[in-house]
Parts: sequence; structure tokens; C-alpha cells
Amino acid sequence: MSFALDLSARMAGHAAFSDILRRLESSGAARSIAAEIEIVTEPPSDEDLHKLLYCAGVFVQTDDLAYRRMAQSIALNSLIVAGGDEGAYQRGRRILTDLGNFPALDRVGREGAETGPSFLDALRRTLSRELNTVRVGDQWIPLTDFQKDVWDELPDARAIAISAPTSAGKSFLVIEHLCRQVERAASFHAVYVAPTRALLSEVSAKIQRRLGEAADVRITTVPTQDPSGPDRQVFVLTQERLQVLLAASAMTFDLVVVDEAQNLSDGSRGMILQDSVEQAVSRSGTTRLVLLAPGARGFEAVGASFGAPDLTVARSELSSVLQNRIQLRKAKVGNALELDLLTPEGPRRLGTYRSGRGFDLPDSRLAAAALELGSTGGSLVYATGPTDAEKVARQLSHGLEDNGDPALSTISDFVKKHIHPDYTLAGMIRKGVAFHYGKMPTLLRETLEGAFRDGHVKFLVCTTTLFEGINLPARNVFIDTPTRGTKKPLAPAALWNFAGRAGRMSADIVGNVFLVDYEDWPDKPLDDFVGYEVQSAFLRTASEVPERLLGALGGTMPTESPHDEDAGRVRAAAGLLISKAARNEVRGYVERTLASLDEGLRNRLTVASLAAHEKIGLPATLLATNWTVDPFGLRRLYDNMLKKVAEEKTLELIPISPLEKGASDRYGGIFARIHREVNRGDVGFAGLVSGIAVRWMRGVPYPVMLAKAVERQKRHDDKKREKNRIQRERNPASRVRDPGEIVVDDVVRREFDLIEDQVRFRFVQLGKAYIDILNIVLRETGQEGLIGEVYDFPLALELGISTKAGWSFMELGLSRIAAVALQPEFPDSNLILLCHIMVTLSEAVAAGTSRHAAGKF
Repeated sequence: MSFALDLSARMAGHAAFSDILRRLESSGAARSIAAEIEIVTEPPSDEDLHKLLYCAGVFVQTDDLAYRRMAQSIALNSLIVAGGDEGAYQRGRRILTDLGNFPALDRVGREGAETGPSFLDALRRTLSRELNTVRVGDQWIPLTDFQKDVWDELPDARAIAISAPTSAGKSFLVIEHLCRQVERAASFHAVYVAPTRALLSEVSAKIQRRLGEAADVRITTVPTQDPSGPDRQVFVLTQERLQVLLAASAMTFDLVVVDEAQNLSDGSRGMILQDSVEQAVSRSGTTRLVLLAPGARGFEAVGASFGAPDLTVARSELSSVLQNRIQLRKAKVGNALELDLLTPEGPRRLGTYRSGRGFDLPDSRLAAAALELGSTGGSLVYATGPTDAEKVARQLSHGLEDNGDPALSTISDFVKKHIHPDYTLAGMIRKGVAFHYGKMPTLLRETLEGAFRDGHVKFLVCTTTLFEGINLPARNVFIDTPTRGTKKPLAPAALWNFAGRAGRMSADIVGNVFLVDYEDWPDKPLDDFVGYEVQSAFLRTASEVPERLLGALGGTMPTESPHDEDAGRVRAAAGLLISKAARNEVRGYVERTLASLDEGLRNRLTVASLAAHEKIGLPATLLATNWTVDPFGLRRLYDNMLKKVAEEKTLELIPISPLEKGASDRYGGIFARIHREVNRGDVGFAGLVSGIAVRWMRGVPYPVMLAKAVERQKRHDDKKREKNRIQRERNPASRVRDPGEIVVDDVVRREFDLIEDQVRFRFVQLGKAYIDILNIVLRETGQEGLIGEVYDFPLALELGISTKAGWSFMELGLSRIAAVALQPEFPDSNLILLCHIMVTLSEAVAAGTSRHAAGKF
């Protein structure tokens, strides 16, 4: 044991140490809350505060995480409570310097020259800071010690996993590293894999800003290879889009980055991620791999599955900001809240907050607490789903007035114009309140996120969409349940990830996580830190539900259902095994990825996979790129197409441009065929989705689509009222209930769900499989000439626009709204040369010939 570690143990074990530290942490937490708290513990005296700071000076000399975390807590809390104590101020800054926490150090700096002993400290800080400073674009930015260690390791790392708390600056480092590689290379191909479209937009925008106007670098979120494109290309894709790109090209990559890599454990999407990244890495022996995750373990075990057994792990568990977990409960008497600070030793009484507001109703206590305690610095309020988010946001807005902010008025007008005039978000946004969920249009989500970052929106009620990826920290986080959706439990690691949003690196030194009615939660997931355990989703499926997997390989594919959480991953695992069997790789794949399972089970899975492939009899190339779709269903679809060709109805199978006459009927038939043959589903539902899909592909604006949805709901309700009327006439005692007034928010939310879940996700995958099978059928029946007539409707479904020119506009980073508006300005719907588009667009804007289109940027 080192001298510093031995001395630290003796100091921390002193009888008075815990009491003084308890008083300091309680005082710091109380002062960090944007409300007056009646504290029950006196702050430490000046003498006691300096004793703690002396101890922290020793703790920071050790490598022990617990002591270094304690040192940072002492330093940051001292800076919060010390007031005008210059000695405490200088000691606190010295400790932050030794911790390498320069973002916090900058935040607590004071203006003016430093003299005497403080000058020597300033010189020491300057030298330490310079050692940690790197140039990013045209700025010099100081890194934390952890960031600097990772920064130095990145250039030479063949494969590295970076695990650190939320908002620790992981993606910032990797994006800068990626951009430097692009700038220095004559030829460079990289792919940045992110789990959500929202994160795609954020990452691609950051890369665009960092690289500026470099004309010879293609940065795209579209999974298409541009043969005429530059030698330097950066793809920012979801795992599904990467899967499409790999299927369509033989491109190799110099760098593969996987953000939110804990999603390797996430069911069918985790399997897509693992398989796609494995393919991308295996195509070249020089491809470098970077995995990013918040507080995750288990990377070493999954490295081998990527062909990266030499994967190294850079890990930090020390956040750069102080994060207080504060449990709230209603006081037994009066309009008050009791507050406790959660510590490793258990809850610690903090104090009482008294208010004129009542907190009696549990259903509105979350909103009431947020209004009282989260009024400054921005507050994220957790909701279990979109409906709950709308409800909580409504509750918050009732407690606020329109503050006359011009920026919020502009957003309100945008919502009314581009979503629906009666969407309640338009009204509440004027009061600084908004709700946010994943299936909102990208442009709307990004607008709300930007307004929150800039301080216009004070309360953002959000779902699990903000649990990962998007860089949106806040001063306060409010949570009143450890569940999601219909009371399904949230993974503790996910809750910790969201709690990590409290405290903004470089903007705050402290953040507060308020846990409403925490004492009544069935479990206490935020008592002790729980990180993600990264594990192959395929391995988990095979080990947890092996009999269901064997049954699926035998042809009994489970039907996808919201009540069967295992169905999706079982279907995906079976499809993956069958695709490996088709390429004669299944035995080696099973042995490599399922080595920890019983040999007998591995053999059964291998034999069943080979038998399934023999029974299905479809080409390996088809199964290799469409294994997320039921392979037995693909065979049924193939047989159905052959039957249609034999009936001389081939043209009914061919997808056409959604802009052509008869497109609605054509896609109605195609969607019905897909849903009936592959999913064994209801063709009525397929008809509903196809109608929405055609309008979406045509680029129909959201307000038009949503107005049609409201009208559709009105017709449905009118039919139900008429049906009820007839039933009541036949049976006066009948108690059938008529529908109430249409709630626009409900209709809008359902339409968003259909667009995002069905049109832009499920039928994108099904549509790609449909086209691949159609091309096989056309070749086998001697009709290759028709292949060129097959319209790429899966890409149109994904992007929501139907022309190549529109796709190119979106590749330039424009929104769907802007791309739709710009299409008519160009007389070539097949315009795909991006440099030509940029020149022509610049000329059009400069000449003022398209003020309307230019205004859409």
C-alpha cells in the first residue's frame, strides 16, 4: 500500500471525518437547488472545511476511485458553500487541477490577476492545462485527464472500447479523431453507427460543422454508394442502414465507430448491429474499430465476435460534475416536500421545502415538484411514454404563463404550420414547456432540443428516447417511476444513464436528480450504481430461450406481438442462423459465438439451421442480407410471385414511382402481398399502412397527412356512432358508448407511430426483401429486362421523398421539408451530382429566383 493510500485510509476512518463530510455534502446539495430549503444540518465551520480540503489533497494523490471521487466531491461542494473564503477557493481549484478536471476548473474561475501563493497555483494550473490541451478546428480545448489519455491512445488503437459516464465527452473525442483522419488522408472511408435517427442528425451535423465546406468530402446519412463521389466519405448510419449499405456494395472502411455500443445486447437490433459491424471489420485487415458506451462492462468478451480479440478498454467512472440524487416525498403536514440526499451509506436527511402549492395528488406531484425545484438551469422530466409525456407537459404548462420569448413564438408558429393547428405543443411551448418522444419528426425534435440547449425551453418532458446518445444535459432531472410503457421495468443501467444527464460539463459543476416518491418505488435502482453489461444479443437469446429458437428453426416462427418481448429476438436469431447455414458458415459461427453453451445444444442448433435452409431453398445472397425477415415467410412470398408470373400478372408485382398514376393501387397490392405472405397478417392493416406510405413517399407535408388522419378518425367515429344508434334502436337497454370528441394529440401520436414503426422501419426491411426476391424471380423467369423498372421504394419509405434529386438534397443535410420544397426548382428529378446541385442551388439563391426554397434551409 502506498503512503498516500495508507494516509487516506486513516483520514477517512477518523471519527470526525464522516460527520464533517456529511455536513458539507448536505449543505452543497441544499445550495444547489433553485429554491429555499430549510436544512436540518449546519454547514461545516471554516476550520472543518479546510480540514476536509486537506484530506482531499491527499486523496487525489491516490489511484483509488473511491478516494478520488471523494476528493472531487469535497472540492466541488467547497466551491459551492465557501463563499468569500479565498483559501478554500484556491484549495478547491488545486484539487480540481490534480484531478485533471479542467471543464469544472474553468467554470469556477474568477476574473482578475492572481498574486502571492495563488499565483504559483495559477502557474501550476496553466502548465497542467497546457499539457491537456488539444486543438479542435480553430480552437484550443483543455481535456480532462481521462479524455487526454484516450486521445493519446486513439491514433494507434486497432480496436478500442471507451466507457465513461454520460456527458464525459466520449463522442466529442472520437468525432474529432475521425475528422482529423479525414483531413490528413487522400482516401478515407469511415462509418459512424448510431442507434437512432435523432442521433444520426446530431452526429452528421457535428461532422459537417467540424469539416466545414470541404468539397471533396462526402458526409451522408443515406446508405447508398456514390460511384462519382469523392475518395473521402463518412457515413453516419443506423445499424439497419449499415446493413443495407453492406448488402449493396463491397466498400471497405478505414474506421468503424459504434456509438451506444451497449445496444449489442438489445434483441434483434443488437444482432443486426453485431452482424453488420462484424462484416464491416472483416472486409479489411486494416479497419480500426472504436466502441463507445456509458458506464459499460463486458467489452472484452464481445471483441472476438467482431474479429477484434485484441480489443482494449479505456474506462472512467468519475463524472466531471457533481451529481446529487435527492429523494422527495410529501410532508405529512402542510404544503411541503421532505428531501433526502442519497449517499452510499443510505438516505441522509436534507431538509424541508415549503410552498403555497399543494402536493397532495400523486398523479401531479412530479409536475408540481419540477415547477417548484427545477425553475433554473433547465429540467428534464421523465415520462413513461408519449401519452404520459403530453400529460405531464400539460400539467407543467398550467403552472406557467406565456413569457413572450420571440424564439418560442416562432417555434409555436412552426408547430401550427408544419404539424397541426390544434397540436397542444404549439400552446405550451410559448410557456417554456415541451414534450419530446422518438417518433416525432426529426426537424421538430431537433428544434425542441435546440430550444432547450439555448435556455428557451425550461422544462422538457421526455421518454426513453433521451436516455442514450443525444447530447442534452440539464441542471435538473426529475423521475417518479422506474418503469416504462405499461409499467414494464426499466433496466437500472438505463436509469443511471438518464440520471447522468444532470450536470452540464463546461456549463455547471453540479446537477440534481430528483426522485419523486422514491421510498414507494418497488425497487431502489438508484441506490447503488449499475452500469451496462455488454453481451451478445444472439448469445443471450440462444442461452435464455433455446427451445423457442429451435422451434423457430423448425418453422414455428413466433408472431410478433407487444405482449411477447421474446418473439422479435427469436425470429431474428433463427433468421441469422439460417443465413449462416446458407453460406455454409453456421457450424463455425455457432462454435465461435456460442462457445459458452452446452455442446449438445450447439449441435442441435447447427443441425436445425441446416435443415431449415434446405427446406427453404432460397439463395444464400438473399438470406444473407434479409435474415431479419422470417425466412419461411420469404419462401412463401417467392412462391406467390412465381404464381403471379405464371398467371401473366408480372407487372402487378413491379413497384413504380409513387408519383405515377395508379401508384396507390399498386402499393396497396404490394403491401397486402408482403403482409399476408411474410407476416401472415391482416391485409386491412396493410391497406392502411400502404395509403400512408404512398403519401409519405410523395413528400406530402405532415400537416396534410395529419389532417387526413384526423378526417379518417372522424369517419371512423361517425360509423361507430351510427352502428351504436342502430344497436340502441334494436335494444333500448344497450349501454354502448359513443366516441367522444376527437383529441388531435392522440391522432397525431398514432400517425407518428405508423410512419416511424411501420412505414420507415418495418416495411423498409420488408420492402428490401420484396425487391430482392422480385429480382430473383424476374431473372429465373427470363424477364431480366424488367429489373431496371423496379423502383427503390424502401429508400423512398426511409427518407419520405420519391426522386433522386430529393434524396440528394437530403444527403446534403437538408430536412424533408426543405428537400420537398426544392425539388420543383430543378427540372431534372434524377439530379444526383451533388457538386452540380450545390453550384446550381447557390446560383438560384444568389439570383433570388427561389426565396421560398432558400428560406427552407
